[in-house]
Amino acid sequence: MLFVLKRLFARIYDWLAPCDAVAPGDLIFTLAGRHTRQVFALELYSQGIAPILLLSVGRYEIRRFAQLVLPTALDLTAVAAPVPARQRHYFVALESGKCTPTRTPRGYLGTLSEMRALGQWLQSRPSIGSVLIISSAFHLRRVRACARSLLSPSLKIRYLAVPQDGSFNRADWWRDRSTRGVVLKEFPKLVVYRLALMCKTLRSKGGGPASR
Repeated sequence: MLFVLKRLFARIYDWLAPCDAVAPGDLIFTLAGRHTRQVFALELYSQGIAPILLLSVGRYEIRRFAQLVLPTALDLTAVAAPVPARQRHYFVALESGKCTPTRTPRGYLGTLSEMRALGQWLQSRPSIGSVLIISSAFHLRRVRACARSLLSPSLKIRYLAVPQDGSFNRADWWRDRSTRGVVLKEFPKLVVYRLALMCKTLRSKGGGPASR
């Protein structure tokens, strides 16, 4: 019985985690949510996988941001201090020895908001033709859905899973109640996101305002 359950849980995880292999690109982008994502992104950036790194940093990650080993120091806590707590979401770009924070809007659907903001960020950088998007493995199917709808179809995207993500690994995620709850919540979230993206598509075809 345990063997059957293990196989079932592995298949659930694999379905949620359609990831690609690491390959060079023009930009590395990591979604907010878990510190391990930023650590992995910095590892790839330091290896020269891409010349630009863009870190999405949520309000609860700002203090821990100081623990990252950046090529250029940035006191993001001081940058965010004057900003109301709910508006403290930043894109931090590392490029050519510079570290540049930009405050970006964060909506109710966080991943959708981040993909929309990434699309807007890329509009002023037409030379970027390929992006490596990093997140936790179980998050990638939802990330893919948002990226396909909100990013340019000409953009080459690879979806990378964090290899060392604590208890959120393929073999053991179901053993811990808290971890299991986070992973299984991806299913209702996927339904909500697909409905939101469908509404956006219908509004766009009807000439109405874009979904916010």
